[in-house]
Amino acid sequence: MYPAPLSTPTVICPERGADRGLLDSATAGSARLPPHPAVESDQPLINPTQTLWTPLAPLTLDWRGDAPIASDCGDIFFCSEDGLAESRYVFLEGNRLSERWPAQTADQPFVIGEVGVGTALNLCLTIAEWLTYRRPGAALHYVGFERAPFRPEDMRRALGHWPEMKPVLNPLLARWPDPLPGCHRRYFPEWGLTLDLWWADAADALQDLASHGRAWIDAWYLDGFAPSREPGPWQQRLYDAMAGLSQAKATFATFTAAGEVRRGLAAAGFEAHKRPGFGSKRDCLCGIISSAGATAPAITPWDLNPAPRAPQQALVLGAGLAGAHAAFALARRGVAVMVLEAASVGSGGSSNLQGVTYTRLSHQHNPLTDFSLAGFSFATDHYEMLLGEGALMANEDIGLGGYVQLHEADEMLAHLREVLPLAPAFARTLSATEIAALTGLTPRCGGIHYLRGGWLTPQAVCRALLAHPLISLQTDCGPLSLSRGPDSGWQAVDAQGTVRAEADTVILATANATLQQPELEWLPLTSIRGQTTHLSTPPELAQLSVTLCDQGYLPPARAGLHCLGASFAPGDVGTDEREAEHAHNIDMMKTALPDLDLLAPDGGWQGHVAHRCNSNDYLPVAGPVPMLDEFNCRYERLRHDRKRVIDAPSPVLPGLAVLTSLGSRGLSAAPLAAEMVADQLMGTLPPVPRYLQRALSPARFAERALKRGEPL
Repeated sequence: MYPAPLSTPTVICPERGADRGLLDSATAGSARLPPHPAVESDQPLINPTQTLWTPLAPLTLDWRGDAPIASDCGDIFFCSEDGLAESRYVFLEGNRLSERWPAQTADQPFVIGEVGVGTALNLCLTIAEWLTYRRPGAALHYVGFERAPFRPEDMRRALGHWPEMKPVLNPLLARWPDPLPGCHRRYFPEWGLTLDLWWADAADALQDLASHGRAWIDAWYLDGFAPSREPGPWQQRLYDAMAGLSQAKATFATFTAAGEVRRGLAAAGFEAHKRPGFGSKRDCLCGIISSAGATAPAITPWDLNPAPRAPQQALVLGAGLAGAHAAFALARRGVAVMVLEAASVGSGGSSNLQGVTYTRLSHQHNPLTDFSLAGFSFATDHYEMLLGEGALMANEDIGLGGYVQLHEADEMLAHLREVLPLAPAFARTLSATEIAALTGLTPRCGGIHYLRGGWLTPQAVCRALLAHPLISLQTDCGPLSLSRGPDSGWQAVDAQGTVRAEADTVILATANATLQQPELEWLPLTSIRGQTTHLSTPPELAQLSVTLCDQGYLPPARAGLHCLGASFAPGDVGTDEREAEHAHNIDMMKTALPDLDLLAPDGGWQGHVAHRCNSNDYLPVAGPVPMLDEFNCRYERLRHDRKRVIDAPSPVLPGLAVLTSLGSRGLSAAPLAAEMVADQLMGTLPPVPRYLQRALSPARFAERALKRGEPL
């Protein structure tokens, strides 16, 4: 049974709905799945493909002093005088966190799910309390859901009543995600905190997470407007998804005591108990998970790792952007990693003098755009963290200021001009005149100014990541291959047949060389030659502080040189510099900037040649490696019924994953793709919706081939 109700403070506070955030939807279910035959299912998961892209609109607010009130329903978020005490009583005490945290061990994070982030009052208070009770080495993973994210300036105003929250609030606001749909992960290692903020309908996002079939959550904050004021959000499929995501003995707390909420939670498998409410409110609810019913999967689980585990030791092949980020993602989770590199750190496609954090927008959602945006959001925050920690040096390894993408006036640009004001810190449309004022250069047309990110030196990024104390490195190993070890682990073998390292978990991050591994020779990867041109800063570029992109890219100078790029030659394996490709790069810049006069230096243009790796759909390949023959056999019915849901676990090679096909966007794609791989290997919470995990899974090519009736 749940413990006896806690005593309530004698504070008078008007009725309120707590921080808003529960969102509407219809039937979900737990993800604890028994095997059963192939079934039909129409359970929706997040997948906005082909719907109109737009940032999320914030809630319209009225204010009573500095207390926010939702304009549409008139509900207040909290008492400006006693909101902090109310939050502590309802949510932290309701979940008995001060009792549970001191017993938290370092092997598993304590995971809190909050339905309704609102002003982030609960988040700030939870972090502050966590820092009081946290044991050394213990970790907190906080997962918040919100469909109408607060603007940072409104959060600052709403929480300014409590100056004691500033040490937590200010670092959060400095890295608060833009209101772009999806999951936004932020790390705060000084607090032992991983923060996932899902800007989405809460029921949709919870059901999407529950589809993984794993129980992650230790405690729930069920926070939203009062059911009497906004009945839509409090629906059964949300409670069912909560139950499917709950660890054994997971608890919940909510400000409401409404009968329909209590009955809905009970139907999902929670034991719900009344306790005295806060202030003038008579009752509220708390409880514990009792049981959760099993349901059929919403989709065939060909993308899931059926038996994830924490590695005893891990091995990464490749020390470019992919390998360095893969190793870093494991190391930040406490895993010791050996990195083996055939040549040197940051060689191959990661060897250019400069690269740019880059994304792409479209007027419609699609996996390529959505992953590009998600990766860009995570990467730009990730590199600013490295800069702030001193791992990267300003103007030597990294230059901020964002970048300008030239774009002719069209329907897409008109749409973006209309919707980007909802995300003013993310991007804005500019006219040619405005771009000229920003850059000091006259462009051929207007475009989009992405305010985050900038240029980086890829090799410096690799070195910074590989300096993690849990990562060891061996370079100049020559060509390497993998074989199964005597204890069902993996061995890395060099060209002389010498075993260089052994591990139970391996991530292959070797670009096109991945195809030399027999288990992955079926991947549709292509090598793409790219040549950059190094330009000594002419007077007209001396003040350039923002990267400019058109068909090519022109970053501000590093050490007096601009790295212009780049040519694009699929299938060309040549490594020689070519005058024609330098001329191509210069012509791209002259087209973008018609008034720019670039004269070849004495001796001709100089630059650098590198080879990038791309899949046939231009998305990264990131995830566990399927056993192709068994995959084809297990999911053979997809050849005859493309929409059939086959409830059978994906056959994967134990402990083997791949991270490749980053193309020309490795700086933007590698950080998030590496997070995805690490989470799939270890069975921890995913950083993206399921449709993006499937879009990057190596098994996607095998699944598509089956549906075409042409198995690989």
